[in-house]
Amino acid sequence: MKVYVKTPARLHLGLIDMNRELSRVFGGLGVGINYPNVILEASQSEKMKIIGEHKELTEKYVKRFLGKYGINNNFCLKVRKLIPEHSGLGSGTQFALAVAKALAKLYNIEGSIQELSLAMGRGKRTGVGTAIFDQGGFVVDGGKTIDNKSGRIGKFSPLIFRRSVPVDWRFVVVIPDIKKGFANSKESVAFQEVPVMRSEDVGIICRLIMMKLLPSLIEKNIKGFGEAITKIQITVGKSFSSVQGGIFSSPIVEEGIEYLIKMGSYGGGQSSWGPTFYGLTKNSEAQKIKSKMIEFLENKTGGIVFIAEPNNKGAYIRVTN
Repeated sequence: MKVYVKTPARLHLGLIDMNRELSRVFGGLGVGINYPNVILEASQSEKMKIIGEHKELTEKYVKRFLGKYGINNNFCLKVRKLIPEHSGLGSGTQFALAVAKALAKLYNIEGSIQELSLAMGRGKRTGVGTAIFDQGGFVVDGGKTIDNKSGRIGKFSPLIFRRSVPVDWRFVVVIPDIKKGFANSKESVAFQEVPVMRSEDVGIICRLIMMKLLPSLIEKNIKGFGEAITKIQITVGKSFSSVQGGIFSSPIVEEGIEYLIKMGSYGGGQSSWGPTFYGLTKNSEAQKIKSKMIEFLENKTGGIVFIAEPNNKGAYIRVTN
């Protein structure tokens, strides 16, 4: 038996509530995109073999899975492609779930995607990446419960909204050649240092989501959706400015988002901690904006620009004998 897995990437469009007054925290918005991808294959073997780059990280995820489910290690895992690490594209969750799903299929292990995510140490703050691996599209999670006395946080965020993104929408994705965003222990420290979000700002974010972002998505109104994303990003960024040095993680990110909108994007923002940022546009306009952003980066820091389509299906998994 052989199991083939190809994941989406994800753009994280912002956290919803860092206030905690309602005994919930985090919550998040995200969208699946068709590139870049984790691509791997798992097959039965006489002994365990791991082939491909990032063997240390692969072994870490394999050990997590084996420790949780107590299976033997007679398999071969070939890692063919990975999403760039710590760039804001959801590489960790997509890779971990690709490993888990491939081995679960190989050994006929039943388990929900949320169970697999927790087993692999993912979903510590939002369930956005997990939901996108599972279903793709645009998703909203409802945050985790929190005991404000003990600080104990619930296990997994509920998915409260999911909808396909119009197929003619595109994301011009930009990864400038600058320092990578927070991850692992640095990310944990950053979240500890983020000040309590003002309830007024949480209210602004929630109003934008309910009264502009979601209706615009349902009505396929790209202008309204883009405007809402931009305003949400700025509001969230203000709360994180003390730990990331500004509304966005770098002056080049802020300048780049402004330029994307100036060039015709309907909205834009920073994905997670960056340095990846993006602009929302239509298919017919994407190539022009991409070309302008390539020129922008050539005159600044260098980097990568690509056009991403929405991924509305989640990970592609194929099992063959």
